[in-house]
Amino acid sequence: MMKTERLVLGLALVAAGVFGSPSPQHLSGRSRPDALRPDVSVGVHSAASFAGSGAPSGEGGSEVQSACSDGAYVLNGHRWSKQYNWRFQASSRPNGFSASGTADAFRRAALNIVRGDNNCGLPDAISASQWYRGTTSRAPNISSGAGCLGRDGYNVVGFGTLPSGYLGMTCWWTYNGRIVETDVKLNKAYYRWYINRPSGCSYKWSIEAAATHEFGHAFGLGHVSEAQHPSLTMSPVIKACQESEKTLGLGDVVGLKALY
Repeated sequence: MMKTERLVLGLALVAAGVFGSPSPQHLSGRSRPDALRPDVSVGVHSAASFAGSGAPSGEGGSEVQSACSDGAYVLNGHRWSKQYNWRFQASSRPNGFSASGTADAFRRAALNIVRGDNNCGLPDAISASQWYRGTTSRAPNISSGAGCLGRDGYNVVGFGTLPSGYLGMTCWWTYNGRIVETDVKLNKAYYRWYINRPSGCSYKWSIEAAATHEFGHAFGLGHVSEAQHPSLTMSPVIKACQESEKTLGLGDVVGLKALY
């Protein structure tokens, strides 16, 4: 019997003032007939990130809270019930980047989430765990048109092509309410990246910062409002040369503690 998938809302990080701010897209797809056992409901979900420029502002002129005082968070409704083991598609890295250096940036990003790294003095009380399993020739199962493809049993992060407004995208597949696979893709077709912030940085984006946000989705966090909560890692816009996403805010940590 062919299994069914739910139509879900795809979210994204937007480039305000660079490529505009596209509306969230509905994404759907078909899982492979042999992906999971028959007669069960399979879910496929996505969240995209956008790039931005300019200073964040509060909605309606309201004052924006600092990262350490803003307790907002959104849960996607799913979590890992076991360790998240992932691999890096090294061949997808941007030209001029070493495989090891790029992998280390992704590893730091994943650790930022599971350790709850923050500048607020909050202890690590998050039980989520991850393990980088090395490189792979497999690509993230995310299409160039920002669609989630069929799952293949591997959690893969890498670079590739996404629509021009998308900085990065995460797809996750669920089975009986738990996450069974998550893939992450950063957009190298329309964006330039860096591992260490260059002097005089301009129109380049931090791999670690963007990947920390995307790993937040991988572990079950959703987007908070950019207008009301721009200081949090899980706000959906990241500006060029911005690195604040690497350290979690109060809401990011509280959300992860609620899940793990």
